[in-house]
Amino acid sequence: MEGIHFAMDFLTLQNQNIKSDGTSAETTITAKNKDVVVIGGGDTGSDCVGTSNRQGAKSITQIEIMDKPPMDRSETNPWPEWPMVLRTSTSHEEGCDRKWSILTKSFEGKSGSLTGLKVVDVAFENGKMLERPNSERVIPAQRAFIAAGFLHPQKEGLLEQLKLKLDNRGNVQTQNFQTSSEKFFAAGDMRRGQSLVVWAIAEGRKAADAVNQFLAEKK
Repeated sequence: MEGIHFAMDFLTLQNQNIKSDGTSAETTITAKNKDVVVIGGGDTGSDCVGTSNRQGAKSITQIEIMDKPPMDRSETNPWPEWPMVLRTSTSHEEGCDRKWSILTKSFEGKSGSLTGLKVVDVAFENGKMLERPNSERVIPAQRAFIAAGFLHPQKEGLLEQLKLKLDNRGNVQTQNFQTSSEKFFAAGDMRRGQSLVVWAIAEGRKAADAVNQFLAEKK
């Protein structure tokens, strides 16, 4: 459906547009005069909010499936754990309507173009996500940018064929980057879960060193 885009496609084209002084023919995704919904409350979603503002969006709504974080650390989130607190970026300060505990049910459209997102409020109880009764509604939108994360790597295909062991979060289990199959190594999101590209770079280098050590011991 026209108007639905992955966040990275949108942001990459914007960078290309800036680099070419706004003359790039590749720049085909714009939020100008559009009602925008950003799906995902992380850093990438924040970048979509800021970029949409600078392109002249009519309205911007950012939705997140998880509950709204607290302003301060909770007793169950002590230092040195990563602080699970509400973060407001400079992009948010440019303007947007932020909403939490919302699940996207479907995309609504007309004549092949996006017109809105059907959403529902959710609550997490005993580790399960439950939809709140009578909360289903449609958020008007002509642009939807998907900046949602993921919980674990895709198991179908390679991981199942190799019969690799997984940890309790569903990521590939490793010891010094080596998987349960000694000739296979894993790094980055595959091993540690969803994170930033700088972690992927660092882990790739460390995994390469682990492979080098493994091969040296096999000589």
